[in-house]
Amino acid sequence: MLHDTRTWCVAPAESAEDLARQLTETTWCCCTGFELGGYWFLNDSTSPDGAQEFAVVKKNGGKGKPVQIESITFGWCNQAQALEHIRAALEGRYDRSDFAHEVEPTIETPDQHGRCHHCA
Repeated sequence: MLHDTRTWCVAPAESAEDLARQLTETTWCCCTGFELGGYWFLNDSTSPDGAQEFAVVKKNGGKGKPVQIESITFGWCNQAQALEHIRAALEGRYDRSDFAHEVEPTIETPDQHGRCHHCA
């Protein structure tokens, strides 16, 4: 993750298809994250005007700590490409990549988060 001091407001995604649609059709605040199937998709963009880059983090990387397994620029994907990346993550295809490393993201629910300087 580029932003190790950022706090993310994470909400559940309904399905891989819904998440692919959301990540390709909407520009999100830099503090936005989604949870699906044991993974977090955390907005890791450098600014709200930049390409929508999301860190893909396995919540329990095996040692009880979150592990970032990939970083995907969903802003450059169409919905079918985004869905393929999401399915690959959920199926564990990125879990053993050379990129994988432990991270310590700060995660909040929408009720805990309220509004921050990243919120629109």
